[in-house]
Amino acid sequence: MKAVKNIFLTYFFLLFPVLVFCQTIQPTKHALLFAISDYPESGGWDKLSSSNDIVHISKSLQWIGFEKDHITNVVDKQVSIQGIKDAFANLNSRIKKGDIVFIHFSGHGLQVQADRANRIDGYDECLVPYDAVSPEKINDSDSVLLKKEMDKYLRGHMLGDLLKQIRSTLGTKGDLIVTLDFCYSGGATRGANKVRGGKAPLAFKNFNPSIPKPSDSSQLFKQSLSIQQDQQLSPYNVISATRPEELDTETNDENGKAIGPLSYALYQSFKQLNPNTTYLSFFARIQSMMNMMAQEQHPVLEGNAETRILFGGKYIQQAPFFEINEIISKNKITVKAGAIVGLGNGAKIIVHTAGTNNPNAKKPIATGTVIASDNYMATVELDKPINIKQTFDAWVFLTESKFTINPVALQIVTNQNSFSTSEAKKIESLLESFSSVTLHANPDLLLKKGATNDSLIVVSNGYLFSEVPSAVNNIDALKTKLKQYVQHQFILGLEAKTSDISMDVKLVPVVNGKADTTLLESKKVNGIYEFTEGDVITLSIKNTGKKLAYVSVVDLQPDGIINAILPNNNENFNLPDILKKRSI
Repeated sequence: MKAVKNIFLTYFFLLFPVLVFCQTIQPTKHALLFAISDYPESGGWDKLSSSNDIVHISKSLQWIGFEKDHITNVVDKQVSIQGIKDAFANLNSRIKKGDIVFIHFSGHGLQVQADRANRIDGYDECLVPYDAVSPEKINDSDSVLLKKEMDKYLRGHMLGDLLKQIRSTLGTKGDLIVTLDFCYSGGATRGANKVRGGKAPLAFKNFNPSIPKPSDSSQLFKQSLSIQQDQQLSPYNVISATRPEELDTETNDENGKAIGPLSYALYQSFKQLNPNTTYLSFFARIQSMMNMMAQEQHPVLEGNAETRILFGGKYIQQAPFFEINEIISKNKITVKAGAIVGLGNGAKIIVHTAGTNNPNAKKPIATGTVIASDNYMATVELDKPINIKQTFDAWVFLTESKFTINPVALQIVTNQNSFSTSEAKKIESLLESFSSVTLHANPDLLLKKGATNDSLIVVSNGYLFSEVPSAVNNIDALKTKLKQYVQHQFILGLEAKTSDISMDVKLVPVVNGKADTTLLESKKVNGIYEFTEGDVITLSIKNTGKKLAYVSVVDLQPDGIINAILPNNNENFNLPDILKKRSI
């Protein structure tokens, strides 16, 4: 018996270290909730219902696995600039690599004259801390006092710096989500409910907002980080209650008590989570709920991890989709996209519930055909009625694209060094029903037979557009290349002009690390910019129109190659390198 006991003890001590070594450290979920309800009368700010916001949010976070001891509330007097910094420092000392952090702000919002030259309109969007004084209470003739009062506001870039510290501590395996329930800009209030802001911007007397400072973004948390720097930080997403120019109006909860609309949408959405909920699908639910509570508000999702599973986990492949612009009837909708992305007349689409990642994995709500379109909007007729009440409730997926453009004229070269007459007739018969091509004696492209690969040659300049392996036996490959040429010609001939959207786009020489616009004219030859190898240039984009707009920049080469300049997902992408390799 003694020998047996010794053997047992030996195995026990051998196995114990292995068991300890194999244990995995689970991420901890932390929440930091800021709320200011009882603003002092001396500050000139109305009292709010922000305390009700964090009661609901705290309750819902506990439903989804946040422990009560890991949820920290910072309220009223505690929410000064220093109090916010202290709360972030305390949080940063408690979290570890791979943890999950949720941060929420509820209170008033205001625009304050920017302290950095990086805002389009010259203002910073700010949270109004407890001790911040409203503009009408400040003597704007006293510049020293005005500057002191401005320093009490939490500017967007200050919050961005605090968030960067949290992301650094969390590391690449961590997760950060930030939600903001306050308005970003001044202006007239809406409705009878309280507005979380609504004051005139705070600025020095001589400030002229009609002369905006140069800007790279209007985004609240835009960070000057390289791709390499950003990849060392945790993924993050920010959900804001409004666009930068909008106000945030309170709504009512299930008991009739006032509450922030984003806070209540978060509370309701946390009830409906499933294992495959991504930040993007979660945001779609937020949009739908807020549209019922505050139709004139448009929540915003920013960040770099929208297809990541909510509160940590793997990334989900998200199929490209379009949003519905208007539900005209149960059988007809308009879509926020048009001919420029393939939604020309005759294009085929399917409709799924918002938040769908893989449209091929389940049966669609409906299918449809584009019956009218311009560059940016398409009208779709559906095969059956759809029972959706709001545009945010469903997404549209493109299944068959149509570009509104004249078909490419193709001529098949027949001689002793190319195709035989019988081979040419075979190719022609296979292309007979292919709408993107006409067989023409005055061609845009020539198809010439080669020893191993056949060639598509641009007639106007003699460039090789593409090679096709044995076009006679590989007609699908030939069709694909011809479609690419059609797309190239469509983009080349595109004239996208609207009265409200205007962009000033320039390639600006860079000297000693700084853009120098004075050298622009010296780079023109016969009215066309010419750059040589070794030139360093940057892309200058200024919104000169009346509306917010997205910008895409492509490099169209004479041989049909299309280089995506902006946006570009290649982490090694370098604009000067691409441009000096290709002709401009």
